[in-house]
Amino acid sequence: MKSLEIPVKVLLLLVFASLIGCSKNDTPPQQNTQKPQIEDGENPADTNLTPEEKFSASILIDFLSDSDDEDLAAYLETEVYKLGSAYNGAAVVEVTPSTWLVSLEKEGNVKNYLLQKYVDFKSNEYYFSFKETTLTLTDVIARRNVKIPAGQ
Repeated sequence: MKSLEIPVKVLLLLVFASLIGCSKNDTPPQQNTQKPQIEDGENPADTNLTPEEKFSASILIDFLSDSDDEDLAAYLETEVYKLGSAYNGAAVVEVTPSTWLVSLEKEGNVKNYLLQKYVDFKSNEYYFSFKETTLTLTDVIARRNVKIPAGQ
């Protein structure tokens, strides 16, 4: 029986050693997780945005009541921002859910553009049309105040 005692002792020793090894805490040491100080009014998401993305986010959030139209955001970033770089400022007003009046201002002069979103019949993908217009903000406001009789 003595021949069996040695393998049992070795086996018990191995089990005991493995249990001790498993009980160690494998979590890495704590690192400094303090967040950087953010000034009042600064949005942390804005810190990593390109100027084009900041522009489209401002338009979608501040001008278009938190719109989440990704296609419109992409168009604003690539086309409107590029054209608008020659101007001092821009404003966007929703005319319909698929049409916007874009006003670009420089030194008191304003140019207005109609931005329209279309869906392609064949591919079901969206595309945009961006054309200068004589339509003004006053026209858009007047249109909103016009009451269309029921049934028309």
